[in-house]
Amino acid sequence: MASELLKRDDLSVYVIAGVPKSFKKKLRKFVSDESKTDGDLMLMDDEMTDWTVARLRGVKRRNHEQTPASSALWRAYRALSAARYHLQDEDLKSQVRALRGEVEILWRDTSPLYAKNGDSEKDSSNP
Repeated sequence: MASELLKRDDLSVYVIAGVPKSFKKKLRKFVSDESKTDGDLMLMDDEMTDWTVARLRGVKRRNHEQTPASSALWRAYRALSAARYHLQDEDLKSQVRALRGEVEILWRDTSPLYAKNGDSEKDSSNP
């Protein structure tokens, strides 16, 4: 379900503070009532939440904390994101999205943010 949700073109991201995780039920009902089609939502896991908040705060990893491979893959991911944005009305958009997804998987495999056993380091910031 989450992967299908993330493939949609009409995603919006909101940061909400001060509500319990049980707020998700109320928010889900609100989204389903307000959506024009089949709206849905997901709660990010703690690892992605920490990373997102670090990005919003402007916390970045220093160059010596990045591997050359993870830096290059992150630049490729950002470039493909820009290409996807500029190709919104063209047939190539789905191909660019698929390529961007593959680059994201490669980045996660090479990034020092993610340990080989699947645990992430607590230093959540820019890859």
